[in-house]
Amino acid sequence: MPLRILYLDYSPGDPKHRSKLDGIRRFASGRGWEVDAVPHGTVPAAGTEALLEERSPAGCIADVSDIDVLRPPRLFGRLPLVYLDPPGRPAWIRRQFVVANDNAATARAAFQELSAGKPPAFAAVAYRMSHPWARERIEVFRSLCLASGRPFFEFVRRSGETPEARAARMAAWAASLPDRCAVFGVNDYTAGEALRALAACGRPVPATATLVGVDGAGEFPASPGSDAVSSVQIDFERAGYLAARLLARRIDAASSPSAAAPEPETVLFGPLFLLRRASTRGRARPGPVVANAVEIIRREAAAGLTARALAARMPGSRKHFERRFREAMGHSVLEEILHVRLERVKTVLVRGDVPIGVVAAMCGFGSDIELKRLFRRRTGMSMREWRARHAK
Repeated sequence: MPLRILYLDYSPGDPKHRSKLDGIRRFASGRGWEVDAVPHGTVPAAGTEALLEERSPAGCIADVSDIDVLRPPRLFGRLPLVYLDPPGRPAWIRRQFVVANDNAATARAAFQELSAGKPPAFAAVAYRMSHPWARERIEVFRSLCLASGRPFFEFVRRSGETPEARAARMAAWAASLPDRCAVFGVNDYTAGEALRALAACGRPVPATATLVGVDGAGEFPASPGSDAVSSVQIDFERAGYLAARLLARRIDAASSPSAAAPEPETVLFGPLFLLRRASTRGRARPGPVVANAVEIIRREAAAGLTARALAARMPGSRKHFERRFREAMGHSVLEEILHVRLERVKTVLVRGDVPIGVVAAMCGFGSDIELKRLFRRRTGMSMREWRARHAK
């Protein structure tokens, strides 16, 4: 009979939770486990012990991404337990087995995208600052901005403030930001608020500001001059996989009396990629020259196209062309070429039948080492690891 494990406080309507469950099931399939996902809110904390008695699981993954579902470890007794995606790391949870979001890496990914357009200033819109993950993202992003030597502005929520009052105050704050300011929303919800605030004060994105959110959850309400917001896509599927793998260690140790009990640990998961949309394409509409350049990049980046060779095919000087391209797209010609090449790499990897050693040459990279370093820097994993997770 297969072992049963619980994924407790699963939210079927939340794409993040569905991805976590996919990761749990991916690991479970290799172990022959049965995964029982228990929806959020169906079992109050006081009913945890009764649930465990009814289901008799071999272990539990407790999703605590919402503060109101922090179930203390005493409710689980001796059952092998892993906490998944806690909103912070209080002292008691640091003594548990935890899979947590790498908020510092998330903030760095957002800064990298926003700084590519060389903005004169940066800004951030916080979520509820009682959430430790929000504070950590803001603090890391602020330190990166100040280290760049450019001003930093922050919109801070006020306790007890109505949504209407907050929207009015945020619009006034958005109106005061420098032209071409780069704005970071610590999640997609706050990025959506920032988008509406900028529209309310007559500052369309990306013409007057660039904007990045976090989670890659989807489109935002339309705003004048903007069709979508770029977002740091978090690897929630990997989070579920790591939680199941950590739980396996606990279950294995519990089933072997002679085995030493594993020490509590925290494993981090972070960004998967940057979902680039219109909000980081710069301040100008791409004219015919830039539009033609983008089309050439789409066709020829994987064939070894370089920024210098592309500029030679455009009218005027290289410096003038590259300035126009950056103004329109929000990043350099080289960054666009690398972005297209990496998308091509992922397409090739998904096929599963191409040897890793020939991918660089197929996708326009000068060497295998160059591609391997860039791929790990951008995705946080090797090409082999990425293929194992995504190959059809």
